[in-house]
Amino acid sequence: MLDRGMHFQPEEDDPKRVELSRGLPDGVVRATISYHREGGFRGTRVVPRSEAEFAQLTESGGPDSPRSNAAVRLTLSEAKDYLAQVQRRIEDLEDEIKRRHEAVDLVCSCSGRQRSYLGVLGFVVGHRRMLTDMPQETSQRVVDQHAYQCDQCGSMLFFAAGILAHPLPGGPSSRDRR
Repeated sequence: MLDRGMHFQPEEDDPKRVELSRGLPDGVVRATISYHREGGFRGTRVVPRSEAEFAQLTESGGPDSPRSNAAVRLTLSEAKDYLAQVQRRIEDLEDEIKRRHEAVDLVCSCSGRQRSYLGVLGFVVGHRRMLTDMPQETSQRVVDQHAYQCDQCGSMLFFAAGILAHPLPGGPSSRDRR
């Protein structure tokens, strides 16, 4: 199941709380919108959106972000607009992922067959350390790459981890090859 980045609690039709993890403004890692009305022990209580008088937005930033966990009071229409903006950003991101998937050609240029997914391969990459007393020493790190191979000629394609989820559509996964 694809993580849409919007989790409605307890139900999507009339939530008390919406937890957001994708499509957020820059610097925001997580956000929560909860729906409130006056009353209760603390002065307000969380209620379903249909019974709410206002909403409360809590944004959490990353380690380098000035965003705090302070709650901001929103009107119901402001909360609706915030959720619509998040939904638009999620749809834009999914459209970009779909566009990139469609742009990838896994067909082998030699044999004309579809390459199949092998999995993640780690390559040891080294380079000379230039800013040390010992320039002959090398620094090494492992670079993970998603690998696709032609079953007929063995030619391979590699993709760095990033925006695309692997295996890409069009080729069998490594589990299908067993």
